[in-house]
Amino acid sequence: MKIEFIKRGAATRLILLFAGWSTDSRYYSDCIVDGWDTAVVSDYRDMSFPDIPEQYSTIYIFAYSLGVWAASKCNLKAAARVAICGSGLPVSDYMGIPVSVFDATADGLTAESLIKFHRRMAGNRATIARISPLLPCSPDVKALQEELYAIAADKNSIESECKWDRAYIAVNDRIFPVENLERYWNCHFETVKVKINSSHAADISQIIKEVIPNTDAIGAGFSSATRTYNGKAIVQREICVEIGGIISRELAGRNHNIWSLLEIGVGQGMLTEVWQKLLNPTYATFVDLLPTPKFGVVDEEEYILADAEEWLKDTSAKFDVILSASTIQWFADPVGFIQTVKDHLNPGGFAVISTFVKGNLHQLDAVRPCPLIYHTADEYKEIPDVTVEEREQTLTFSSPREMLMHLRHTGVSPRRSSSSVPLTSLPTELTYRPLILIIHSPHN
Repeated sequence: MKIEFIKRGAATRLILLFAGWSTDSRYYSDCIVDGWDTAVVSDYRDMSFPDIPEQYSTIYIFAYSLGVWAASKCNLKAAARVAICGSGLPVSDYMGIPVSVFDATADGLTAESLIKFHRRMAGNRATIARISPLLPCSPDVKALQEELYAIAADKNSIESECKWDRAYIAVNDRIFPVENLERYWNCHFETVKVKINSSHAADISQIIKEVIPNTDAIGAGFSSATRTYNGKAIVQREICVEIGGIISRELAGRNHNIWSLLEIGVGQGMLTEVWQKLLNPTYATFVDLLPTPKFGVVDEEEYILADAEEWLKDTSAKFDVILSASTIQWFADPVGFIQTVKDHLNPGGFAVISTFVKGNLHQLDAVRPCPLIYHTADEYKEIPDVTVEEREQTLTFSSPREMLMHLRHTGVSPRRSSSSVPLTSLPTELTYRPLILIIHSPHN
């Protein structure tokens, strides 16, 4: 394998793209996101994986076509894995490209047949016009043929265990039969399946932009809901009350005062209203993407306007208590963030943080790809020194319009426009799946 960076700077977040066969880094040149570096892995003749610089604390893997198989073989640690138009069994009559088709493509590969493959991959003239300038000008046909033979040689090996968060299936795919991809991904119960109206040459850049958390869009959504959030966020308010109960339990029997407190994702102070009746720290730090009110609940307060995920990672400050309600699900790596929280607790300190897990708002999955990669409760349970409490609550609305207004008033609007979706096809129920994490300093 080889790795090529198409964007590299001082970022600690990396988009790692496993290329589809017969494409190189130029094909992914528009897969650029602010605050992230982008690297492309290709050439699967030799499956030795190249070194990744240690600077990256958060990696999102996007694998396209035969790159899904390659990424599965590597099984790298990543905050999220997204498969696009491919399977982990690429040479298969039932779950990949039929064996006879794959072998015929490899055996008969020429410069002319490669052009025909790319036309089939594109599916229509508009798409071939889009991708043609991005394909290699002088492809090494012999190397590409060797790559196919190397992949075919692996077809009888045991499938690698690799967890995929999301799999995109193109309904007009003429490379991987759609029914084979559906059969493969239906065997991966934890993977969210998303069908897209596309040929095999899916718009990978658009998919990446759907998946990568966009802090500007998140901030805009919550900014528009500033006046309505506290009144309409019914589930989130109940979570804050439950966090208050957990704080009371944590305080019972403690023989020393709370000196410093950090609240993440403060908003309009829904959680602040709860904890200020229970805690009296000397110093409180509030971090949010958006400007917040000045609460005046303790003697010394500091208000920081920042991406809390990055800010906490970079600061050397430690705290006796860290709190956050219904925020970290918007982070790039919420599971990894819990370790960051642990690292910033003083000895004897504790944190109470709520998030949402897989299955949250699942009724909307039929009308648009979820704007978030929700993690499972089990992923959080695996973190040492962390206790979790799971909840589930379903809200029922009188109409789809009322449901949409609820989302708008709480800052959780579907990322993809629903204007093309008939109002009658939208749900009148929303199921929330909150998870509350209680974290203790490992130095107790």
